[in-house]
Amino acid sequence: MSYSIITEYSNQLHQLLVSVSQHLYFDKDGYVTYQKKPLGVNIKSCHKSRKEHLVYYVLRDHFSGTFTFQIATTKRLIPLADFLHYAWSEPKGEEKFIWGMPDSLFIPQMIASEELLSGLEALNVRPLHPPSGFASGVRVIRDIENDLCFFMRETVDYSLEGLNKLRFRVYQYLINSSHRDNKFSNWKAGLTYQSHPRITPVYSDFVNFFPADDPKAPSPIPLNQVPKDKQLEKRTRKSKKATPDYPPFSEEKLSHAQELIYDAWEEPNRQKCLALARKALRISPYCADAYTLLAEKCELLKERQELYTKGVEAGRMALGDSFFQEESGHFWGYLKARPYMRALAGLSECLWKNGLRQEAIESYKELLRLNPNDNQGIRYILINCLLAEGLDGEAEKLLSTYPESSCFMLYSKALLSFRRLKHRKAEASLKEALLSNPHVPPYLLGSKHLPWPLPAYYSPGSIEEAVIYAADACTVWKNTPNALTWLTEKLKSIT
Repeated sequence: MSYSIITEYSNQLHQLLVSVSQHLYFDKDGYVTYQKKPLGVNIKSCHKSRKEHLVYYVLRDHFSGTFTFQIATTKRLIPLADFLHYAWSEPKGEEKFIWGMPDSLFIPQMIASEELLSGLEALNVRPLHPPSGFASGVRVIRDIENDLCFFMRETVDYSLEGLNKLRFRVYQYLINSSHRDNKFSNWKAGLTYQSHPRITPVYSDFVNFFPADDPKAPSPIPLNQVPKDKQLEKRTRKSKKATPDYPPFSEEKLSHAQELIYDAWEEPNRQKCLALARKALRISPYCADAYTLLAEKCELLKERQELYTKGVEAGRMALGDSFFQEESGHFWGYLKARPYMRALAGLSECLWKNGLRQEAIESYKELLRLNPNDNQGIRYILINCLLAEGLDGEAEKLLSTYPESSCFMLYSKALLSFRRLKHRKAEASLKEALLSNPHVPPYLLGSKHLPWPLPAYYSPGSIEEAVIYAADACTVWKNTPNALTWLTEKLKSIT
């Protein structure tokens, strides 16, 4: 028989949950792995397992259903005092959807201890055990794990730190923080402002309410760890800082790592592909293509930019400064330089999408300086960046540097001439552009929708080429006053 407990306001009753994942654990390299068959462990038995299991710490408000959580592992557990202080503290530097000490706290029997109960009572929080048959938050644990597994598709950072970054994606979905009627709104509306949210003591005062763990009698979940030796911490930090980020360069190891990346590019299974990229980086952290591959598999823009940045750094160190001085202008002719070029192209795209437009333009220019033959097609991207930023003079210079009959440059030339009120020249360029690729205008005018994903390849004059051009150029045409109206009128007269 299940029991229903009724609460009348927010922070009247919180539920503390600590649960070991039945499907997720960390491999020997520190990356989370999924196992379909339940692992069959709990808080009391997990220490017997050889695996490093994922552990959820959850604090849930019974009245509104809003919650906060942190992710740990069975080898890196969070002391309960630390988690409670985090959960009850006001948000500082991160978005939170619950704070303030409650009147009462449900504590599962499995993690309860006399020291925890007495500490809570001293904080004027009444500890309670959930009654038999009470559904003490099992559903929220299940929902968190389901959403976490779903959002892991967006990232390639399967470390503990990476998973904790995904918490805010889980909040957005389960708390519905972007909607008017959501758990967080209900929590705020349900606060009795005369007493709630209650202020949580500062960390040093808060943890003093709980005795330090006895190392001779360890509990399943630590309550309050003994403070670390400050001098030891200082020495450790100094030692880590003195350690170089990169080992001595080895051409042989880089070649081995690059071979793994060639295999990874052909691997259809995402998890196996990521594993190959990580293995390549363990063999040689100078493998820029490994970072590029990881970035390409990542959907989170900030994380992608970080990976491309690491790829650029690794590629530059692998080549050496003298190579940049001696071979500038001929980079694509050297196979060993191409990983750097690929990483820099990816970084440039991320910089643009993140609003760092001038930095992106400079990076694109650097790619053309290193390789004027432009085997990567950077000029087709840069021309739209220059037009978008109103750098018409630089756009004209780029068009004169690459006088070609591709649809990318011809449509850009027509738009630039229109912007400069050179209508005859604009019309002539548009006629050339239409001969080059007649499929572009419907995508610019919106009568045809751009497909997703965009084509990976194209041939001159094809629909795929039109789609790739329009995807970059639509905004530029739209933001140029009367450009689309002019295009519509000229299409009628030309065709």
